[in-house]
Amino acid sequence: MSLVTAAQNLPGRRSARASITSHLPHWSEVEPDAPRPRPAPMVAAVLRDLVSWGADIAILLTRGCPEDREAIERVRCAAYAWLANEPLPDVAIDDVLTTVAAIMSGIDRNLNATVPGDEDDERRAIGAQVPA
Repeated sequence: MSLVTAAQNLPGRRSARASITSHLPHWSEVEPDAPRPRPAPMVAAVLRDLVSWGADIAILLTRGCPEDREAIERVRCAAYAWLANEPLPDVAIDDVLTTVAAIMSGIDRNLNATVPGDEDDERRAIGAQVPA
């Protein structure tokens, strides 16, 4: 038995539907999950600090760009609301992607992974420039 066959036969694993093979299922085929329970108050406090730290770093990495700052603050507010078990404000996926792009660009820059130098035009096009 191959590893793939063994993995497909694991208990609790959903069987593949006809419309998918090795791809993710279409959103209309996914059954809604039960809402996740909120973390305990002590855990929520630690997560709130981490969210704040991450958002602050994202703002620094975007050099305070007003549009990026607003997007990052909307994501921060949504995370705070979720952790406090309050109604969630609407957050556009673009805001989440802006926040993640800023943080990932900082990680990428630190690791010198894919950015050969300051002449990288694509990084400037994303709007998440990182100070040298």
